[in-house]
Amino acid sequence: MQERRWINRYQPQTLVTGTMLLYIEGVFNMIRNNQLLLLVGLLMFPAGYLIANDKKIGWKLGVIASIAAIIIRIVGYGNFLFSLIFPVVLAALLLHPTSREYQKIWFK
Repeated sequence: MQERRWINRYQPQTLVTGTMLLYIEGVFNMIRNNQLLLLVGLLMFPAGYLIANDKKIGWKLGVIASIAAIIIRIVGYGNFLFSLIFPVVLAALLLHPTSREYQKIWFK
């Protein structure tokens, strides 16, 4: 029987932290008053779940969602420095060499 999980603590620390940050950032994006961030926030939940369950499509979706959040904030906000902290950290965690190598080897 295959186990489904929300967080996979057996993955590298960068992926575990990135998964948790996908869920947190997804909630914050959904409560902001921006339709595009709402869509990105809704994409972050399945991305985190799929990463926790070792699916390559989840990692790709997480990278796309984090980069989209960065672009939306740069284009949409005047004072965007503080609002870029979480999306930039999220993209850095998912694109970290340890995360990339792990997903290349172990994800399906």
